[in-house]
Amino acid sequence: MRSAHAAMSFDADPRRVEAARRVTAAVLGRAGVRDRDVIGTVQLLVSEIVTNAIVHGNANSVSFQVTCDPAGDVTIEVDDHSSGAPEMREAGPDDEGGRGMQLVTYLARDWGRKGTCTWCTFTAGSG
Repeated sequence: MRSAHAAMSFDADPRRVEAARRVTAAVLGRAGVRDRDVIGTVQLLVSEIVTNAIVHGNANSVSFQVTCDPAGDVTIEVDDHSSGAPEMREAGPDDEGGRGMQLVTYLARDWGRKGTCTWCTFTAGSG
């Protein structure tokens, strides 16, 4: 496995989530990750954290970066430039949203908030 990294900033627009997912797949590919399930899971984590930043952040822009190290550890960082922290919601069975951070908690090895940046880690393994 090789190191790979990408960073970008974009308007807080829900249409930008797909671009972050594509960048993530490219980074994982450059790092040597070939497992489609791993790539899909990391893309889901990106979708949830970026969407959360866009929908609930108070800024006009979002900064995003994804890094994969030689051990296969993936770090996702999303800075929404706002002081609020993500909240775990108890979504009802008929709610269409509100499960994003529950998914992150379940799928990520760890996650948290540092300053205005929400981050999570995932172990992609050796490829």
